[in-house]
Amino acid sequence: MLTCQKHLFSIPDDVTYLDVAYMSPIPKSAVEAGIKGVQVKAAPWEMTINSYYDDVEKARALAASFIGAQTDDIAIVPATSYGIALAAGNVPLTAGSVILMMENEHTSHRYAWYEVAKQKGARVVTVPRSPDETWSDCLVAAIRNSQAPVSVVAGTIVHWFEGTHVDIEAVAEASRAAGASLVMDGTQWVGAVPFDVTRVRPDFLTFATYKFLLGPYRLAFLYANQDWQKTGRPLEFHSWNRAGGERSDFYLETMLDYQPGARRFDMGERSDFAVLPIAIDSMQLLQQWGSKAVHERLLWLNRLIWQEAEQRGYSGPIEALRAGHISVVDLGERYRDDLARRLREQKAFVTIRGSKMRITPHVYNDEGDIRTLFEIIDTLTR
Repeated sequence: MLTCQKHLFSIPDDVTYLDVAYMSPIPKSAVEAGIKGVQVKAAPWEMTINSYYDDVEKARALAASFIGAQTDDIAIVPATSYGIALAAGNVPLTAGSVILMMENEHTSHRYAWYEVAKQKGARVVTVPRSPDETWSDCLVAAIRNSQAPVSVVAGTIVHWFEGTHVDIEAVAEASRAAGASLVMDGTQWVGAVPFDVTRVRPDFLTFATYKFLLGPYRLAFLYANQDWQKTGRPLEFHSWNRAGGERSDFYLETMLDYQPGARRFDMGERSDFAVLPIAIDSMQLLQQWGSKAVHERLLWLNRLIWQEAEQRGYSGPIEALRAGHISVVDLGERYRDDLARRLREQKAFVTIRGSKMRITPHVYNDEGDIRTLFEIIDTLTR
């Protein structure tokens, strides 16, 4: 099994950081890469046209490798919400149809659908789940039993705060049978869970880098399937996503054709000289470790979390429904209103909403971090 990689991060020994689903630290080498990237802008007279393309294409290829895609399938965007908005502006949505999503879906994968539904005379339907049901069963049933045509299914493989698994292949199959577009948010799992986009075949899949990919804030990627690569409409219009946009005389001719693949969806100012090198370095590290090895370590760490939680009588989703890389533990009656603040004072970091505590380790954590967290909680809830 992959060993703890804490030595590659600047995490002090007295800090217990188990909150990657909120924000990851970046590796030391990525910090250095970012500093070098900033220095590119410090000497613009040394820049060439390659400064605008080399890191862009390197990042695009690396991002594709984490979801089983091809380099041409990936666009560079600034955020998950941007990717979802772009998808929402493209997928067909008819008046009187519905958009289906899980109840309490993440806001980045929620608000765009309400906006486009209002514009098109459609309706958003949130699908509930009882504790012993799977999200995939509930979504598939909602698709099949919908009285109105289903235009879009907002999907993912894990509920972002319940920590419950979604069988997205079953949802994808039901979506295709209903003639619905499948749009996915991968921010809470790309980099932690091996994934093959060719098996699921969504219309769009977007994911940010600042969580399980150990990357920077303000950078995300968008997968678009082959159909949208030929017909999709971007949110921004500029020379970088146009065929011939790299030419020195790009301004003399209006270039109506786009660059190949999903590049038509690239954001403006995509060549961020400080941000892209951080993402590249972090993704290269993850690639060196291997998706399977990272996933196995996260599975092991989360099993330790549940061992500690269950020994103390804490509850959560039934074992069969739990995601392997995110643990959401319900503290029940032992929850205290000031628990989050007091944990921070003890330099222990998790996300707490209500009585639920989301614990998300990564490769820089070991079993000692998990034991320390629960020992601190024991003290604070006694």
